[in-house]
Amino acid sequence: MKRERCWVWFRGGLNQKSHWEGGFYATTDEQEGVLIQHGHYRDTRVPAWRVTQQEPSDPHAAPEIPANAVWKII
Repeated sequence: MKRERCWVWFRGGLNQKSHWEGGFYATTDEQEGVLIQHGHYRDTRVPAWRVTQQEPSDPHAAPEIPANAVWKII
């Protein structure tokens, strides 16, 4: 298991743009995806394309979502 600080991609809602949000910890293990943890959110497992360990230069630039993404909402 590996635990690192990370930024997570959030899709915007009615009054908010889509954005990267920092302050999370990501844990990778043998299970699919990445377990993310933050004091203000419930621990959850998300696809790896939603997580980055490097601070994004543009907080509103979307990540590249693979065509065969596991939890892609259509």
